[in-house]
Amino acid sequence: MRLYFNGCSHTRGDDLDIPETQAWPALLAKEYNCDFLNDAVSGNANDHIIYRTIKNAYKFDKIYIAWTYIERFTRYRSDNNHPVNFVPSLSAALYRNDSDFVNYGKMHYAVWHNDLYSFKLWLQNIIMMQRYLESMKKPYIMVNTNNNQIDRWTSSWPNFVSSVQSLLCFDLMNDDQLYQEHEEIQQLITQINFDHYIGWNTWWLTKDSFATGATGHYLSQGHEHIAKYILTYDTN
Repeated sequence: MRLYFNGCSHTRGDDLDIPETQAWPALLAKEYNCDFLNDAVSGNANDHIIYRTIKNAYKFDKIYIAWTYIERFTRYRSDNNHPVNFVPSLSAALYRNDSDFVNYGKMHYAVWHNDLYSFKLWLQNIIMMQRYLESMKKPYIMVNTNNNQIDRWTSSWPNFVSSVQSLLCFDLMNDDQLYQEHEEIQQLITQINFDHYIGWNTWWLTKDSFATGATGHYLSQGHEHIAKYILTYDTN
């Protein structure tokens, strides 16, 4: 059996001495005594996770997806076809001193990023990824790296209105528009197969308190906990 893992730095194993053997994907594979590929990338974005998973899933027997922060996105540079991951801090190691990277990122987060749309897009990504893997008859497990403020967007109607008041466009939206947004999210939620999801809004990779390294990522004890937790609740 061959296992495939994708996610961001919390799955890759940043801050570990030897992530190839100490990160939670390696620990899971060791428990199953099988080969694996940890395809996670530091600063990864959900759109890039989808791209890489679809590109590679057919070669593996079981797929593990650790969805990351909805604010992130990936672009491929036209001059070298190199993937560049954007995070709100604009801290990509290779490009933080690149004025094109910084200016593009600042413009995106100041003008073009929308929390509500990004959350809905993430829900759609989950649904499409699940349907793809199911069409391939691939066993899979999904977890969240963080919870992406799920309560904020999936709460009951009165609480939803209160939670979205911080949106820049809130004052331009009438009650009907807000209600339609709420209903759209509820409809998307009903389409997620939670039988393949560990934790959804009760547990995520970064939820618990463990020692972290210089860049804020779990050290070995935290990864051991993640591996044990997933093993405990993985029924697929």
